[in-house]
Amino acid sequence: MPPEADSCELIARQASGTLTEQRAALAALMVDAGWPEPTREDSGRPRMGDGFCSLSHGGSWVVAVRGDRPVGVDVEGATERLRKVQARFVGPADQPVLEPFGDTLDTLCRLWTAKEAVFKAFGTGVDFLTGIEWTQVSDDGARLIAVQHDVELILRWEALDGPEATTWMALAVAMPEHQARKKAPCGTPF
Repeated sequence: MPPEADSCELIARQASGTLTEQRAALAALMVDAGWPEPTREDSGRPRMGDGFCSLSHGGSWVVAVRGDRPVGVDVEGATERLRKVQARFVGPADQPVLEPFGDTLDTLCRLWTAKEAVFKAFGTGVDFLTGIEWTQVSDDGARLIAVQHDVELILRWEALDGPEATTWMALAVAMPEHQARKKAPCGTPF
């Protein structure tokens, strides 16, 4: 897991089972960490008081993150299901990710989790085909711009152990204007 940093705190654990069981595991994770129960904005985005948070479950993992600026997290297993919906979320704008990693299930999962994490950071307004401009990509993360929001984000990828496939987690954190292109939160090495 990425280390806790000055701008966000991430908690996670393995959890499998039905959707209801995974949601219960996510709630238990937050209780065990001493986090308050999130409220929901009209868009459905969760919040913790004045702070931001994001929740995810998938690939036999549950994950939650909170911070002082828009933050999103997604976790997903790299399964064939992604190939079936690839045309809905992979487009020409994703070449900066496809070129170094290739057209593999792991790459599709990186793209899916990244786009979900960015969408969750704002709760709305991210087109999965054209809504992200990749400005820098590395093995463990990226810098990108959420086009509709005109906000730069730092993204961190991490491969997690899964029972059937690699599970990828993506953590996206909006950069404050005064720190944009200077400091990378959440342990991202840029």
